[in-house]
Amino acid sequence: MKKILLIAVTSQSVMTFRRSLIAELQNNGYAVSVIAFDREYEQDVLDLGVDFYCIEDSNRSVNPLRILTLQRRYARVIKAIAPDTVFTFMLKPNVFGAPAARSTKVKKIYSMVEGAGDVFINNSPKWKLVRAVVCFLYKRAFRCSDKVFFLNTDDISEFTSRGLLPEAKCSLIHGIGVDLVYFSQKPLQNRKSFLMVARMLHNKGVIDYCECARRVKKKHPDAYFGYLGGEGNVTLSDIKDYIDDGSVDYLGTAKDVRPYLDSCTCLVLPSMREGCPVSVMEAEATGRAIITTNNVGCRETVTENYNGFLVDCHDVDAMVEKCEYLIDNPEEAEKMCRNSRIFAEEHFDQSKINKQIITILEQE
Repeated sequence: MKKILLIAVTSQSVMTFRRSLIAELQNNGYAVSVIAFDREYEQDVLDLGVDFYCIEDSNRSVNPLRILTLQRRYARVIKAIAPDTVFTFMLKPNVFGAPAARSTKVKKIYSMVEGAGDVFINNSPKWKLVRAVVCFLYKRAFRCSDKVFFLNTDDISEFTSRGLLPEAKCSLIHGIGVDLVYFSQKPLQNRKSFLMVARMLHNKGVIDYCECARRVKKKHPDAYFGYLGGEGNVTLSDIKDYIDDGSVDYLGTAKDVRPYLDSCTCLVLPSMREGCPVSVMEAEATGRAIITTNNVGCRETVTENYNGFLVDCHDVDAMVEKCEYLIDNPEEAEKMCRNSRIFAEEHFDQSKINKQIITILEQE
């Protein structure tokens, strides 16, 4: 039996983002192992018929000792597992896992870039230094990878133009996809309801969404704006005024986002940069219109005036205008919702994307 090792960041990310890929790999005769930085969902992963290994770390930690030893710690576990193929996901697994796999003479090594994140968004002197270091690590790591999967063409252009890898090593997929059965199309309930689903980060446009909600509700007091997501570098205290005056209803966090999608007409994601946003794919699968930014990773999820709208980053006026259009034109809103489901079926069918990935794994 072929043995494949997936190197992820958290055990939760394995359950949330890799479960269907694991099932497809198993259906194709692979014995699957996983390495993650924590044990929170260890039993859930084991219940998938997967061998689980933990190397304690954090994708956002900059502890020098852990960073400098991570490749060696990966190599020790990889050598013990002895997989035929290693597949790495996210920053630290990519830049330290791929070289560790090469050092232990793994036959096939693949990586996936699911978005460039803060490293390529921020331009302060500190972040420019961080970017230089990360680019060096990416370039070193990608020499070890047989193929690198990207979720949008902008990231491919960014990475190849910086000389981090040749274009021949790049493979484009339309996001990690969405389960079109689990996220089934649902009829609209409240035609003046908007939702944002994201961790509370500045680069997700949290404050822009809250300000948009406040302005729309001045003209349409019966409109509803929900926010679902845990605190990050934006906290509840930062949006307290918007919650207190009724502009935004903070919904906390949830393991199952479907009931919240079912109750909205439009998902809003004013993000500065994405790989291919899962929240948008899930909303489209349930048949919801989209308002997002004309930015990396986001622009590829929307055809303007077909299943939603694209606005410039931080352009709250444009967001307000598009929200009010959906409120004032319910028939057009309903048409966009129907089109979103069609768009998801054409571009984000998880089963098709997983088959595409496995086809590439088998070709090399």
